Amino acid sequence: MKRFALLGSILLAAPLVKADEPPAIDHQPVPCTVPAKAVSLCAGISDDQNVSAARIYFRKAGADFYSFVDMSFGGINYCGTIPAPRQGKIKLIEYYVQAVDNGFQAQRTSTFQLSVVAEGKCEFPPLEKDPKRVAAIKVFATNKKQGTKLDGAFDRVGVSYVPLGAK
Repeated sequence: MKRFALLGSILLAAPLVKADEPPAIDHQPVPCTVPAKAVSLCAGISDDQNVSAARIYFRKAGADFYSFVDMSFGGINYCGTIPAPRQGKIKLIEYYVQAVDNGFQAQRTSTFQLSVVAEGKCEFPPLEKDPKRVAAIKVFATNKKQGTKLDGAFDRVGVSYVPLGAK
């Protein structure tokens, strides 16, 4: 169920959230992307309180651990940019979106699969168009066993990687 709000002459739809509930996340999964280009994923997130964190957890399909990037509010949706999949190194990305409110209540989506296919074979790849965002992707590890470098399936150019436990 969605609630609607009027902003000027624009009608906005947001997931309906009841009092003292975790955030509601509305994300339309995308089926594919292309190699060598950073991926932008967005979601509508609402809450009865304030959303204190929104993240995209991602990994090469079958990898042991997820990494994550923070999402930021862009006026309508929360969006985040994950590093470009490397040509020939990855065929499938698994990801989900998670949000936490200031009452420490968390919600996440199902896990989605994003196929990495040759350019021209993906009709609407969710590519990050802002070169500043592409050059400033900050990826966080979720387990110490991930080491100090981003998984080699993803392009490391413009990416700063934060190992678990790093300050």
